[in-house]
Parts: sequence; C-alpha cells; structure tokens
Amino acid sequence: MISLRRVSLSHKQVIESYLSQASTLICDFTFSSLYMWQEVYNTCWTEVEGVMVVRFDLSEENVKGYMIVGSEPSDASVEQYHRLYSLLVADAHQQGRQLRLVCMTHRAIQHFLDWADLNYEAHERGLNVVSGRECFAVCDNPDYRDYIYSLDDLSQLSGRKYQPKRNHINRFEAAYNYTFQKLTPSDFEQCLMLDCRWQRQKIDSATSVVEVRNRVEHECPPSQEHMAIRRAFDAYDELGLVGGVLRVDGQVVAFTYGSALSDEVFCTHIEKADAAYEGAFQMINRSFAQMLRQMGYVKVNREEDMGIAGLRRAKESYYPLMMQEKMSLRELTPREVSSRELWQRVFGDEREFVDLFMTEVYSPDNMLTRVEEGRVVSMLHIVEMQTSLGRTGYLYAIATDADYRGRGYSSQLIEEAFRLMRQRRYDVAMLIPATNQLKEFYSKFGFEDRSYQMDFSGGVYLGTGEVTADLAMVKTL
Repeated sequence: MISLRRVSLSHKQVIESYLSQASTLICDFTFSSLYMWQEVYNTCWTEVEGVMVVRFDLSEENVKGYMIVGSEPSDASVEQYHRLYSLLVADAHQQGRQLRLVCMTHRAIQHFLDWADLNYEAHERGLNVVSGRECFAVCDNPDYRDYIYSLDDLSQLSGRKYQPKRNHINRFEAAYNYTFQKLTPSDFEQCLMLDCRWQRQKIDSATSVVEVRNRVEHECPPSQEHMAIRRAFDAYDELGLVGGVLRVDGQVVAFTYGSALSDEVFCTHIEKADAAYEGAFQMINRSFAQMLRQMGYVKVNREEDMGIAGLRRAKESYYPLMMQEKMSLRELTPREVSSRELWQRVFGDEREFVDLFMTEVYSPDNMLTRVEEGRVVSMLHIVEMQTSLGRTGYLYAIATDADYRGRGYSSQLIEEAFRLMRQRRYDVAMLIPATNQLKEFYSKFGFEDRSYQMDFSGGVYLGTGEVTADLAMVKTL
C-alpha cells in the first residue's frame, strides 16, 4: 500500500520538480491545476520509485484513477517502473477498485502493457487470457487532447483565416468603453459574480435537452468549477497564477488565468466572458495572448474540449499548432474481458473502438450478460442519455455468440433491461436496428419504428456510421 497525502502549498517546490521532468505539454501537469481541483477529485500524491504518483477519484465508483509524473520509462528504468506498476495495481485492488491510468503517451502505454505480459497475475484473477495486456483497455480519446497554439498567431490574428475573429474584436472595440488589465485580487469578487452569470448563460443558451446534459456531464458541474476557481483565487499569488481581466465601463465582462508549463509554454486554465457583450471572448483571448507574448512565452495550451461540440468548434477556429495526446488505460474484470471478446466476434469491430467504449461509456451496472461455461455468451449495454423524449436508455451492442443463439438469451436480457430502466425511472428505451429483420424482431418487444433521429454529438459516436441512418425505434416505458 502506498502512502499518499493531500496537495499542499508547502509541497509546491517538490511537486514542480517532478512536473518539470515531463516530456509532454499536458495541461494536467501544473501544480495550480492539481491544487485548484483537489477538492473536486479528492486528489492525493506521493513519491515512489523516482516519480510522482497522483491518485484521484473518478465518476466510476469501481475504478481508481492514477497519474504518473516524471521522466518517461526507459531501458535504464525498466525494473523501477515495473515495481511501480505492481504497486499501483495493488493499491487499487486494496481499495476494492480497478486501476485506471491517465495522461499517458503511446510509449508509456506500451511499456505498461509489456509489464502486464510479464507480471500481471491474470490467471489468479480468474482471467483465461493469452497475455496480461488482454486484461486492459487502452483509450486514445480525442475529446481529451489538449489544444496547443502559437502565441504569435493568437496575439496578431493575421490572415484571412482569422478575419472572423478580427471582425468580432472590431465590433467590440467600436461598441464599448473597455479596458484590459492584469488580473489582481481586487478583481476576484467581480470575476466570481461573472462566473455565476456565465454558468446561467450556458444553460439558458442551450437549444436542446441534450446540450444541457452535455454541459452537466462533460463539463464540471457549476458548483464544482466555481469551487475550483475560488480555491485558485484564495492562493493566487502562492500558485504563481497569471491572468487578465476585461472591463466595460468598469464592470468585469471577461477574465482568464493560468500558469506556466515551461519557460516557453503557458497553460490557460480558465476563460470566462459575458456573452451579452459581442466579441468579449475574442477580445479577452487576444489581449491575454498579447500579454503572455510580452512575458516571453511562445506557445499556449488551452486545454481540451471534452467532446462538447460547440467548444470544439471554438477551439478549432483558432487553428492549433498541434494536439497533445493524453492516452489512458483501464483494468478489466473477467466479465469485461469476456464481453469484449464476444463483441469483437459478433460485430467485428476494431479493438480500438471497443476499448474506447469500455473506457469512456461503459458502466458495469448497465451491462447485462448471460454466462455459460465461464464466458459471456450474450450481452447488452444500456447507455443512459437525455433526449427530447426524456431520460432514455439506449440499448447498444446486443449480441449473442453464434453457438448459443436460438435459446432466447437476447430476449431475456432485453426484458431484464426494461425492468431495470423502469426501476430507475427511465422514460423511454431506444435502439437502432441494423436490418429490417431486426426491426421485426424488436417490434415484438413493443419498439415502434418512429425513425427518431439520434444525436451522438458531444460524446462517443454510437451510431451506424451514417448520421442520416441513425434512426431509432422507441419504446415508452
């Protein structure tokens, strides 16, 4: 069992010594980020085997999150890292959790999987697999990649591609009596008030129930983000934060702040603006970029888009230099490994997609299975969604092994799914049949062919491959 402690301001120098060794530009690798989000994610840290380990809670109660910070694994550090991986797996299991590692590079992922082949005690855990790496799902979710920009580009906004940004700024400058200044403690209270207005505007501007759901689930809930901002403001100078504030007639209409990733790269943690002031977002972005450029920074990390469609469009519209990968890895139980094998046998999907589902969408409470002779032979997944019809259970990846068909296993699982969804107060069930034959089959369970257009934006795509063909049958529960 490893011994961990809370992130304290007194630990800043030690923690930053490890953060400085990182070979990537990941936004999570800043002391200020660890500190300001500590209460939200129950973040703890320790030094072990020459690196820093950060442990945190995830929304999945059965999984424990870890982040390794330090130099990349090398031939010289093989034994060191192998001992580390064993300690982390043991720590997760001691708490009754499965291991999840985040913020990893491709190289680090492969190094861990090599260890798993040699050291992971798969058979002792009831896993009948060829190699230890089969016990893990690897995820490279583009929703979590960081956007890295040139500060020259953001501060100048030159060329035709940035003309829309300049137009917004020109209208802002023409319409308002404004000032831009460095953020100071005297601005904090107004900034917090603006954050409350910003949160209300995000909800009020949503055009569908789906958008509201996305902002609640994919962004940090308002109370949590507000708490993180307050925590950052309470230790602003000690954290080494740098920010800017945009005022119109003395009132704060936008603010931003962040911290250094390196001597040349800055990371923007928070950016808020009052949408009632046209061009405020573009103005605070450019003004802060100009300030950072004057301070000697060359690039800025503006963090991830979290799969939020509008946020992705906004970040892409500034034309990033690169996207910083942030891969993750999740330990699987015997049932999960077996269900993944069934999935690939029946549907022929690539491992990459199945692992993405198992890492980002899957919930053990929402997977129903039939087990025969120690392996999963039939399964379905309930993916909870919010649609215009209310709380929705999307039935996905309904599959039965070819050798076990004709025994009614899928039918039994569908009926069990209905029972669970009614118990959990779902409004409707939906599914997308791949063939007319399947339409006839599902109609026997009360599904009606309403050709309901599914919307998978803001998350993992679970459709047919053609958006126009993502037409669901619906059953009222």
